Amino acid sequence: MPKLEDSKTLFQSACATNSEPYVLQNIGDMMSPEFSENCIIIIDPSMPIHHKAYVIIDFEDDLYFRQYIEDEDRKLLRSLNSKYSDIELNSEFEVRGCIVQQKQRKEKSLHYYLPNEISGELEFTVEGKVKLKKLTLLHPNQMRHPS
Repeated sequence: MPKLEDSKTLFQSACATNSEPYVLQNIGDMMSPEFSENCIIIIDPSMPIHHKAYVIIDFEDDLYFRQYIEDEDRKLLRSLNSKYSDIELNSEFEVRGCIVQQKQRKEKSLHYYLPNEISGELEFTVEGKVKLKKLTLLHPNQMRHPS
């Protein structure tokens, strides 16, 4: 197997040509506090990009995990950690996918797109939420009684 020199080469060989969701590990504190260092993020390349989405973007020969911001006629990549400056997308860029879920060690997964309880359409939330399991209520006639 050939040696992969950097993370972008690894990404291009494993993820860039795939339309299926894939996982990456967050390195660094640029997206804290929402995404801790070393958390696992699940990226869906088929999810359309939108204002405030968490994204993987290929820009000026680098890959970025940031929040996508549309500010009037400007498009920005924003770190959640205020120590880092915004990056203006002032030339061509390629969206590699939106982050749909994260998993931190020994914690429940957080989801960023969940179905609306009424319409069933996916809705984005800036702060991830734990996906709740639906409870099925049984009619008394459906319950099994010990014999």
